[in-house]
Amino acid sequence: MMRLDALREMILEARRSEAAARPFPSGVAADDNRAGFLNASEAGRCTRWLWYDKHGVAGETHLPYGVFDRGLAFEHWFTTYLAAGLARTEGRLLYAGAKQRRLMLPDFRLAGTPDGLIEWQDRSETVLEVKSHGTAQNYDSCPSEMHVRQAELNIELFHEATAHRPEDAILVYGLAEDYERLALHRVERRPAVFVEMLGKTAAAFDTDSAAAVTAEGVVTRQCVICPYRSRCAAAQTQAIPAAGSGGLDRTTLQTIDRLIAARQRAVEAEEEAAHARAEAEAEIIATLTNGGASKVKRNGYAVQLKTPTDGPAVLEIRSA
Repeated sequence: MMRLDALREMILEARRSEAAARPFPSGVAADDNRAGFLNASEAGRCTRWLWYDKHGVAGETHLPYGVFDRGLAFEHWFTTYLAAGLARTEGRLLYAGAKQRRLMLPDFRLAGTPDGLIEWQDRSETVLEVKSHGTAQNYDSCPSEMHVRQAELNIELFHEATAHRPEDAILVYGLAEDYERLALHRVERRPAVFVEMLGKTAAAFDTDSAAAVTAEGVVTRQCVICPYRSRCAAAQTQAIPAAGSGGLDRTTLQTIDRLIAARQRAVEAEEEAAHARAEAEAEIIATLTNGGASKVKRNGYAVQLKTPTDGPAVLEIRSA
């Protein structure tokens, strides 16, 4: 007999050690060199995060094996039935399952492993990317920007590394609790992403320090999932010249950094609100003018449009 906590740890350790064969078919080897390449799945990732990752810096969180395996399980389910459906329409699913292939451009340090390539009845081709998610996320209205970058780069990798010429990709999202809950989005080819990724690769691999690399994750909201949050904050502080530190200690400077960032967000929100207000007032003026009215009083507000002879129309809005 074994204690339950020991049984749990035994199972997880077997998964972490890669000792057992994975239960999902894949043509990708577990020991592929990912560290030496910018991989398509990393195309949308914050460049500073990538710098830490590619320079072997230890992160603050463990690898979520369960999330990886959930995605592989859904991918296997989806590609099985997609292949069956395509066969009925004289189409094919290539580069999927055990025939999955890593596309590599060693000279450019770019690589990617698409989930498949759809060959339609007319022999046009579409890259396939399959994602699973929990109920906390919803991709019904639009895909993740990180996943869009991944799909875009995989399209270019097919063009550069194979004889295939796909002009688009399909992103498939499946709910982990119900595989039949599917959201599909089309991503058009954007060749410029190839040049963008060359720049990102150079920054991630060739820059001397993390502080010299752009931390765009602040804008794209990746900080909440980044395993290098503490190191990144330290890098930002260290990038401030000593002469400009005001003699303050590191903790105080980090506090000021956060407050400045909060102020900037408030300024941006203020500017956006002013822009929205101006648009709304211009539309009210146009609506009143087109309707031949100058006053409206209803629902607790009063609007009056004054049109002086020597200047632009003036809108007055007050509580009524």
